Amino acid sequence: MVFDFLFYYTMINLLINHTSSFYVIFFCTPLLNPLNIAAIVGLVLVLAFAVVLIQPENNAESQNDDINEMIKSEIHGSMSFDDVHSSMMDKHHSMIKSLTSDTIEHTISVTGTAQKSVEPNLLVIEFGVETNDDTAKSALNSNSDLLSNAISKLNSLGISDDDLSTSRFTITPLYDYYQDKETGRHTSELIGYQVTNLLTVKTEKLDLAADILDSVVSSGVNKVNSVSFTVSPQYYSTVKDSLIEDAIQNAKSKAENALSPLDQKIIGVQSITLDDFAVPTFTPMMRAFAEDVSFGSTPVFSSDITISTSAKIVFLISNHL
Repeated sequence: MVFDFLFYYTMINLLINHTSSFYVIFFCTPLLNPLNIAAIVGLVLVLAFAVVLIQPENNAESQNDDINEMIKSEIHGSMSFDDVHSSMMDKHHSMIKSLTSDTIEHTISVTGTAQKSVEPNLLVIEFGVETNDDTAKSALNSNSDLLSNAISKLNSLGISDDDLSTSRFTITPLYDYYQDKETGRHTSELIGYQVTNLLTVKTEKLDLAADILDSVVSSGVNKVNSVSFTVSPQYYSTVKDSLIEDAIQNAKSKAENALSPLDQKIIGVQSITLDDFAVPTFTPMMRAFAEDVSFGSTPVFSSDITISTSAKIVFLISNHL
């Protein structure tokens, strides 16, 4: 608007103050005079440029004025500005709700569990011999003799070499640490070697547990680290697979019970995570024995093992039944 005012103001002043000059240029000089032609062309170009600059702005202002008039007419005709604003906001919220309701998934996360108590079908015993001597070779020879006797007695009970495995074997130097009286320094002196050889026996002959312990200890074994009754990997896998369906049904039942008071229902599953674990029952035993200790008829008892499985499920739910 300011530009329009300045332009027209300048043109009017130019026409008023220089009328005689234009008269002379246009009427007092020959028509084909170069100066006359240049003045005409220049004036035409200036007027054309002004029209080009002003026309888009006037069109935009005209359109804005038309829109404003329409809004004012609508407001004055039927509703207040607050009503118009409220209506526009309601439409905006309705649009957002319609978009998000189709994209947001409503879910419920539930963990179902299932467990079963089974009888163990595998006996695992870790035992061994620990010997000390002045040299590593003599300590090893003594250890080997005692352990060989134990293995022979196990073979006589029906335990094959395939049922045995080495779980640990070490040769460790033994030092005596003391303080030198003359120098006051702490020093050490090699006094011998210790050899430790541990074996693990795994067998399905659970009724031999007491006989195995009696045999190995009487043959010179002086370490029994553990006695456990567990299940074989194959049996464990079979039981676990049978519990998965029960765990899933338990999770579904929990979800349905939670959704029922809310008038909602399950319409799908987003994810399932399975987790399983077994809790074996161990029979603790003494970790070391003197060479002259005998178990006699060692009482060893087993108990059932509880195998558990859990299923964490994220269900998709609907807002209405």
